[in-house]
Amino acid sequence: MYAFLNLDVLFASGLGFLILGALDISAYDAVLKDVYEKTIIDILNSKTALLDMFQKETGMWEGRQVIYPLNLGRNQGVMATTENGTLPDAGSQQYVQTKIPIRFNHARIQLSIQVIKASKSSKGAWKRAMDQEMKGVVRDLTHDRNRQMFGWGLGVLALVNTDPGTGTTITVDAPMGVAGATNGARFIRANMNVAFINPSNGAIRSGGARAVSSIGSDGTTFVIGSACDAAVADNDYIVRAAKSTTAVVGDTAYNNECMGALGLFDDTTYVTTLNNVNRTTYPVFQTYTFASVGPLSGDIIQRGCDVAEQTGEGELKYFVSHHSVRRAYLTLMESDRRYSGGDLQSPDAGTKAAKMKEVTFGDIPWRVDKMAPYGILFGIDPSYLTRWVEVEGEWADDDGTILLRLQDKDAYEARFRIFDNFSNDRPAASVRWDGITATVVVVNRD
Repeated sequence: MYAFLNLDVLFASGLGFLILGALDISAYDAVLKDVYEKTIIDILNSKTALLDMFQKETGMWEGRQVIYPLNLGRNQGVMATTENGTLPDAGSQQYVQTKIPIRFNHARIQLSIQVIKASKSSKGAWKRAMDQEMKGVVRDLTHDRNRQMFGWGLGVLALVNTDPGTGTTITVDAPMGVAGATNGARFIRANMNVAFINPSNGAIRSGGARAVSSIGSDGTTFVIGSACDAAVADNDYIVRAAKSTTAVVGDTAYNNECMGALGLFDDTTYVTTLNNVNRTTYPVFQTYTFASVGPLSGDIIQRGCDVAEQTGEGELKYFVSHHSVRRAYLTLMESDRRYSGGDLQSPDAGTKAAKMKEVTFGDIPWRVDKMAPYGILFGIDPSYLTRWVEVEGEWADDDGTILLRLQDKDAYEARFRIFDNFSNDRPAASVRWDGITATVVVVNRD
């Protein structure tokens, strides 16, 4: 039988020390359970906007490059003549071999046998560590390649802005090498290894690479783990490095990245010789670029569409930009928008861009990508774009196994690789607008 306390009896007997109160969470905390979900939530943004615009070619590599001729000049031995007049000098078509180098991208993971064993089932972990790391690093390589696809092959993450001396705080500007002071560190992240390259000769600064410790909240600085070498100077290129101890330029990403949009759609601002074709010698291999645009207008966008058709017989199929440039375009149309719902009582000042759906100019879709350079708009005819693929994307298993034992350690590693590059056989069919006035929201959380 249970005995129930009679409080009146207790107090009457002088045992007034008993104090009873309501049970709260803090008092019952030791009894409560933690409820764990069954998965790991991926909050990283790894969208791509350009890749599906390229036609894929495989099995075309010979050695380290693809070679084929381009017809870049007309036969000028043509003219109207008089009766029995002198015929023009015989001319010929002009040809240049384009040479597309292969580019190698790698990703690497390493796990101890202890973490592999401890996470082998759902009893011990939410996900198997091996599966999680393999899927995660493929996603992360895709993320970095998306940045490369907007660059110009040199691998520039930013420029040093003012000589840092021998301090540990590096001030930066010109993200991706594109002029501008806003958010210079947008492509630099904590735990990344970076090297400083002398832009005049492409040599790594003598002090070698450094590991990044943190990024400044305003995006204009980052901190390295040890003192900067005195040789680092204003306007040095900042590129990825294999290790924090890297001391040779060959172990950096400098001049080793895929050719991206700033090189494929260019007028010599970034790339003078694209895949062995000198754009100064052959201006037909240039993309017409509107410099220092300022505020966007419908007229200047239409001028670009017209120029692409005139110079390269181009028919623009996509506009691609950073979100801030699209906002500048939406602002352009604001006065023409109707702020009313179907019943005139539910005004809506937004557009379908608010749901991240494509807006258009002249029915041409306008795509956005967080990796796109600030202040730049690309108008693209994809008819002449090719992705040359040697290795689509694979885990290295040349010796029959994906997992490789580490020497002197009870641990394993695996390596993922993609070997490819990109080309544009008719850059004049596309167009680019530079220096567009747009408001950038500085955010570096990915």
